[in-house]
Amino acid sequence: MSDDAPESATERLMSTLISKMETMDHDLGILKAENNRLQRIINNPTSLLRKAGFVATMTPLSEDVETDVFRSDEGVLLKANDSFTNEEIHLMSWDEIHEMADQAKSTEVV
Repeated sequence: MSDDAPESATERLMSTLISKMETMDHDLGILKAENNRLQRIINNPTSLLRKAGFVATMTPLSEDVETDVFRSDEGVLLKANDSFTNEEIHLMSWDEIHEMADQAKSTEVV
């Protein structure tokens, strides 16, 4: 066959199928790598909770730190103030977040 001859329908189909399989194989490799990374994260729950912002209560709180809207002193694990759910925090505007930060700064003990 010469290079100028048009590709037959069978050749086009085979070429398309091989290309699709190569793409799927590449995507599968990416998913396997991501799965391995997620398994490493899940296998260490302490690290996972720490990254989520939780602190074990056996860690003593500083004596000179007052509670504010970002801190709480009850429960086994602490995460911010229980008056806000995660969903409410995600729906807050930047102005509300800055207001909470300003309130936390105003209660700061120097």
